[in-house]
Amino acid sequence: MKMIRTKICINLFLASSLLLTISCGGVDDDNLRTLFPQDEQDGDEQPEELQYTGNLVYVLGDVKQAQIRNSFQTTAQIENLLDGFEELGVNGIRITLFPEDEDPNPELFDYLYNRAKAKGFKIMANPALWRGAVRIANKVLYGVPVQIQGETGPSPLGNDQATQIVIDRVKAFANEYEVDWINPFNEDGRPGQFWSVQQMNQIYSELYNNVNGAELVGPGNFGIPAATRVLDETNIKQYITVATTHNLGFDHEFWQGFIDAAGDLPVWDSEVNNVVGNPNSATRLDAALDAGVDGLVLYDSWRYISLTDASINNAGNTVKQKIFD
Repeated sequence: MKMIRTKICINLFLASSLLLTISCGGVDDDNLRTLFPQDEQDGDEQPEELQYTGNLVYVLGDVKQAQIRNSFQTTAQIENLLDGFEELGVNGIRITLFPEDEDPNPELFDYLYNRAKAKGFKIMANPALWRGAVRIANKVLYGVPVQIQGETGPSPLGNDQATQIVIDRVKAFANEYEVDWINPFNEDGRPGQFWSVQQMNQIYSELYNNVNGAELVGPGNFGIPAATRVLDETNIKQYITVATTHNLGFDHEFWQGFIDAAGDLPVWDSEVNNVVGNPNSATRLDAALDAGVDGLVLYDSWRYISLTDASINNAGNTVKQKIFD
């Protein structure tokens, strides 16, 4: 009996030590695969399918700004975040595709990715900040002072080497992180501004079927008019499975034009919140729902959730009510 009690104590000590190591940030892929191969379901029971309002099929939480600013400090915070996202009702999460060697916290990035996958969330990735592909091409996150060459570095317009750097970086990321959707761009301007039509076509065509099973989406411009121009002037529609755009200019009246340009493709507002542009304007969330979009990325929605106890704040509960009404 004494030997049995001793074995139990040793096992409990080892388990506690592993959990303590992970909660303090000391984590590797082998530990994650051992401890969290996947979250178990009861028997053969499948997760309940979410019933969103309107045409919505996918609603993604967003952690990009938190990753860019290194706002997660412990694995416990990430566990609370993911519990909160489950309560919020999202079925996917958007993560950051950093320029090479610019991730400020690779260890917690990997932890969040692995735990989100284990919980069954779909994963979307796209570049950090505005002019995201420009930053990838220049291999910088924040760039250099604007008075020298611009906050995102030199313009890649017409630069074949810059084009190849983006292609290679996206492929490398996809091989390391098996995600569901990838956009190689994020707010990278209208055709001819930072990337030519030819460059856009080349990036999508060379990534097509070369990103570890992920689907390509895009173009993810700052505003609807520029995104519509990309769809009209390039051939990327033959490579993407979802047409995405932000509506940061509150150009609600242009939604139908973008939907028409997308043709048979599903349409997402890929960076939306519940804020009004002016007192007489609908929120960008309401405008997207009224337009009948198929998906949403709830911008910066990690802020809806307490990293201490996983509770959802008033702003988050308001959004939750709208996506399920």
